[in-house]
Amino acid sequence: MGKIASAFLSLIFISLLLASCEREDHHVTASVIDHSDCKGLKSGSGEEATPDTLSCISYSYDSLSKTLSLTHINAGFNCCPGKLTCDIDIAGDTLVIYEYESAAGCNCDCLYDLEISVERLESKRYTFKIVEPFGGDQQKLIFEADLPNEPAGSFCAIRKQYPWGMGF
Repeated sequence: MGKIASAFLSLIFISLLLASCEREDHHVTASVIDHSDCKGLKSGSGEEATPDTLSCISYSYDSLSKTLSLTHINAGFNCCPGKLTCDIDIAGDTLVIYEYESAAGCNCDCLYDLEISVERLESKRYTFKIVEPFGGDQQKLIFEADLPNEPAGSFCAIRKQYPWGMGF
């Protein structure tokens, strides 16, 4: 009985060790930490406002905490989206963030600014892909960032289909 229990425990230990090695990147987490209300004519105010015909990502990376802060300006969601969330998937040097709404409670869509935090991210060069629920066949939010050499930057995609470009 002792040999069987010992062999069983050894098998469990080896299985856990192998599983943790295969899931190395799955320790990275992403979450929506804040968002604006449904927006009016432009994001922000004054001359530096982002037009509603652009969907933009600005990012900054803190190498000490291994935290990437993303701001998605003019993300399109339902006017009554419920909770806004995101998931992350990493495959090699490609980081994909999927944005979600929990409900489509109204018969309208509008633009929001999202604050997303990605934690436990290693400092290296990545291709970022932001998957927006209403992006459709418009220009994709895909860009490269070399976090060790350029820890902050931005990228914009042109949007002209509803809810973008409506001149709210």
